[in-house]
Amino acid sequence: MTQEELLQFKSLEDILATAALTPIFQPIVSLKNNQIYGYEALIRGPSDSVLHSPINLFDAANRHGRLAELDLLCREIAISRFGELNLNAKLFINTIPSALLQPDYPHGLTAKFLKQARIPAEQIVIELTEQYPIDDYDLMREATAHYRDMGFSIAIDDLGAGYSGLRTWSELKPDFVKLDRHFMQNIHEDQQKKQFVQSMIDIALSSNCRVIGEGVEVREEYLVAQSMEMHFVQGYYFSRPTATPKRQLPASLFAKREPREKIPSGVPRSDSLVVSLLTQLTPLRTYHDFEYVGERFQNEMNLAALPVLNENNTIAGIVWRDEFLTLYASRYGRDLYGRKPIRLFMDKKPIIAETSLTLKKLSQQITSQNSAHQHSVFIISEHGYYRGVGSLIDLLRQITDLQLTIARYANPLSGLPGNVPLNEHIQQAIGQKRHATVCYFDLDNFKPYNDTYGYNKGDKVITRTARILSQHIDHDMDFLGHVGGDDFIIIFDSTDWQKRCQRMLHDFELLYPELYTEEHLRQGGIEAQDRYGQRVFYPLLSLSIGAVTISDFSYLVDEADLAEHATKAKSKAKKIPGNSLYQLNLSDCQPFSEAI
Repeated sequence: MTQEELLQFKSLEDILATAALTPIFQPIVSLKNNQIYGYEALIRGPSDSVLHSPINLFDAANRHGRLAELDLLCREIAISRFGELNLNAKLFINTIPSALLQPDYPHGLTAKFLKQARIPAEQIVIELTEQYPIDDYDLMREATAHYRDMGFSIAIDDLGAGYSGLRTWSELKPDFVKLDRHFMQNIHEDQQKKQFVQSMIDIALSSNCRVIGEGVEVREEYLVAQSMEMHFVQGYYFSRPTATPKRQLPASLFAKREPREKIPSGVPRSDSLVVSLLTQLTPLRTYHDFEYVGERFQNEMNLAALPVLNENNTIAGIVWRDEFLTLYASRYGRDLYGRKPIRLFMDKKPIIAETSLTLKKLSQQITSQNSAHQHSVFIISEHGYYRGVGSLIDLLRQITDLQLTIARYANPLSGLPGNVPLNEHIQQAIGQKRHATVCYFDLDNFKPYNDTYGYNKGDKVITRTARILSQHIDHDMDFLGHVGGDDFIIIFDSTDWQKRCQRMLHDFELLYPELYTEEHLRQGGIEAQDRYGQRVFYPLLSLSIGAVTISDFSYLVDEADLAEHATKAKSKAKKIPGNSLYQLNLSDCQPFSEAI
């Protein structure tokens, strides 16, 4: 051991023995509302020590086999100080994956630290740094699942700076990814960086994940992040890490968002409404005469029809161009009808669609009518009053795009919509402050079943489960999505959702005879090897449902907040033996942040 290494070793021993570490905090800022969403906890060694720098500190701990000990001490100190500060925001805590996987790593202490600091688990985000490799992804998934079961969120730190970033993202399915500062530095001058960051944001949107841009130091970098609709940012532009962090940031830091056309993600809402087809068109009145209408059609050659309104702005009918001009151009048409009111010549039964009607229902309404009376235009109303017109061509185009999008984002096994359409539906429910219930469905003991019976039977379980769920929802009101693997989500607008869930659980239990051998049915489960090679008895497959009723919108702002609560409810359900339903009311939850 060199003299320098010996000095570092002694300093490390002293630091660990006396807990001589200082936590500092840097705000993480939401670009949705320009408010502080959370704080990343950082650690510094004694100012007069060779291990003051965190890089030197953790390198020394790694070399001398004290990494797990240091990691846990940093966590304890950060949580304790954050509790003293009483900051109503998320706390992001760095941890090293290799430390978590060490056999002697003491688990369960984090919950103790949080209890002592009076901080709810839902307020904590565990950051897995990319600076150290992950050698065993199976164990890492177990570790992150353990933290999620406790209520924590998971983030990948320094994405792009270290080892196998995209694989870690894919394997662990984090709630947040933090882009390494390299990609944010001078991003306003580097088109390639912009393209890379935009692709990360797009991936995040499709995987129910949020992106945090690190290392934002100048206003131009912030403006680029803002224009790309990144979720969060962090860096010296907002605040340096400090022991007493700010609770609010000066308004002068934030540029006013310039209105711009939102870049389409290729994912329209699966329940797009008629209002999206609205075109403004000055209508006729019932008192307008035949001659006036003829002049309108002659002067506006692109008009296929003209709506006709009563004096109270309710819809009286519609005049079709082709039919009208046939009469108008006849030998004596203008002489005979020129001064007569247009109400005598209008179609009194036009297609009228409310702005709140879904495109699917409008399409059904149109196709159910006699084809002889179909035209290229329909009238759009709101609460019975005229708003404008819509085009059948636009309707057809939008429905076609919608179908293609749904197919693109559908789960290939079940054919059900995936994460992107699901998030769109949740965003809409929250935006409308619509009271609904979100149910998270998860299969218990699915992996040992898959290992024992093979993937074909495993796929059968997934498809049969999807069919059962689909059979018991109201397809006009409820939304069913397959978010991957053996996980499903239903957004219930049906008020009898509990009865529907109970029927699902009942029908799932009826599947057992076709899924298991008689022997396994008699045993009530199967024996299979765990990842350590030991024989373990696993009960029969069961369906766990975690339900969250949206009843108090002060606790959530976007779909990620709701997903956290739904995941918590599912974790509670999974602790109940057999097929189970657990309901968590948002009004019973403690808020973990001001807002996103």
